[in-house]
Amino acid sequence: MMVLMQALNLAFYDWISSASDPSGLLLWFAAHGASLCAVLVAWVILRHPKDRVYACAIVLAAALASVLAHSLADNLGFGRPYMVGLGAPRIPHGARGGLPSAHATVMFTVALMLWLRPSLRWAALGATVLAGLTAWGRIYAGVHFPLDIAAGFLLALVLATALHLLVSRATAAVRKARALRSGAADAVLAELPPRHPR
Repeated sequence: MMVLMQALNLAFYDWISSASDPSGLLLWFAAHGASLCAVLVAWVILRHPKDRVYACAIVLAAALASVLAHSLADNLGFGRPYMVGLGAPRIPHGARGGLPSAHATVMFTVALMLWLRPSLRWAALGATVLAGLTAWGRIYAGVHFPLDIAAGFLLALVLATALHLLVSRATAAVRKARALRSGAADAVLAELPPRHPR
């Protein structure tokens, strides 16, 4: 099974990395796609007051995703394509582990969390497109294998799901506490004698 997976990984890498990019657009997304995703989230924070707190939570989730992805990649130590002799990178890059892709982990975490907020589905679509183009570009640039991207997506899926459940439960607990306080206050007020106007 592992041999088949590695063969597919290399076949997809060869197919994507050997493609033509005369405009340089894939390389541009490989280098700048994450910055565009950050601008998108900043725009949500600035222009959508109702979703501001949620968007700030997405920023924290992205930071957590980055730390987790880099930590896993450093500990797993899987080489990037150029580190294992499959050509030179087409964009500048350091020599650290590549699985999971931190770019994929962070950008797909942002996209998935945006999808979970109905009022931000338009931003989710934009973030998903940016994540996909950036992932494709980073494979084309020779700094990731397709498996690195897939691992980043899976880590993002786990992280976004866990954070969504955590936020949902915390929100429900806060609502329940407010309802109990409100109910207790109503009960106290009901026991007070009626006030007569002077």
